[in-house]
Amino acid sequence: MSDERLFAQLAATLDREAVVLASVHGTRGATPRKRGARMLIAAEHCAYSVGGGMAEARVIGAARALLASGQRQSTVVIDLSGGADAAGVCGGEMTLGLRRWQGDDDRQRAKTIADTLRDGRSIALAADDLGNEAACDLAHPNPRLLIVGGGHCGIALYQLARYLDFDLWLFDDRPENAASEPLSDATRLQGDHRQLVNALHSERIVHAVLLNRDYHTDIETLRVLAERPPAFISMMGSQRRIKQVRDALPELADALAHLHAPVGLAIGAQTPHEIAVSILAQVIRDQHRA
Repeated sequence: MSDERLFAQLAATLDREAVVLASVHGTRGATPRKRGARMLIAAEHCAYSVGGGMAEARVIGAARALLASGQRQSTVVIDLSGGADAAGVCGGEMTLGLRRWQGDDDRQRAKTIADTLRDGRSIALAADDLGNEAACDLAHPNPRLLIVGGGHCGIALYQLARYLDFDLWLFDDRPENAASEPLSDATRLQGDHRQLVNALHSERIVHAVLLNRDYHTDIETLRVLAERPPAFISMMGSQRRIKQVRDALPELADALAHLHAPVGLAIGAQTPHEIAVSILAQVIRDQHRA
């Protein structure tokens, strides 16, 4: 779930109507979503999800009752034990805070949160933001996915990553490759590898994926990335190529200790988009392990 996207939508929605922010702030046992999951519920539409199914239907009902009542906040507990009145059979329980957002003060607060996240910084959410006196949380900006290499695999990775919650950057040292595809949702870098430094200086978590055309380009890239190693760094290539790259950079052995190479989960991927799927699956798995 993207806090960055959600709070931008919250700020925009408040220009037109009141909306309830539903936030999971406690779970017990097996549940479809965990602490930090959020959704927006207005009178006639919703965005994002706290788990789907009957559980989410009950959250939506409680949120719309809150809108109709004019009250500011409430708490809803979703029983998933499988009993007669339960909303599911997962076996656990979810507690959510519901917070009605409306008016100029709330619009300004939502805009402050949205602007902070857009600038790549986390922001504390107070109990009043979340609709429960015992709740507090951090809203995080989207992680950055730095794609190094604008060839077939790099473009395929960009195309699929657009559907996920990433701040997308793409670098290629060849101007013709960097400009060959419209990248409306990405920040583009091209030319000298020193340009990569611009993608590393951020409070965002950075995931770097090297999809270069040859190992010489990998070496130049890794020399720059090692100055401020990303949280996740990975490289495409055969075992022989990977060994050549490592052997060429003995001074960076510590910085490259956690290099994922070859990149991607072993799913038998062959085409550029299949390779992109395997890479994104690995990045997502790494994110949730953190």
